[in-house]
Amino acid sequence: MKKTIVVEGMNHLQIGSAIAGILESVSGVDRVSLNLEEEAVAVECKRAVTDEDLRDAINEEGFEVLEIYDEYE
Repeated sequence: MKKTIVVEGMNHLQIGSAIAGILESVSGVDRVSLNLEEEAVAVECKRAVTDEDLRDAINEEGFEVLEIYDEYE
């Protein structure tokens, strides 16, 4: 399962790295890829992870998730 998460203000490497670290600590997240130009992060999960789990993990650290959508191959 792949998801893209748009995070407000994620346009610097330091912020992106912090968000990647947050997401990598969420159980079930396998891989995280940053796209600073679009202020987005792509997440690959080996098992089901809810949008709420991802949103809560990011928001609890002071960042704001604007949108989460599923990627279909």
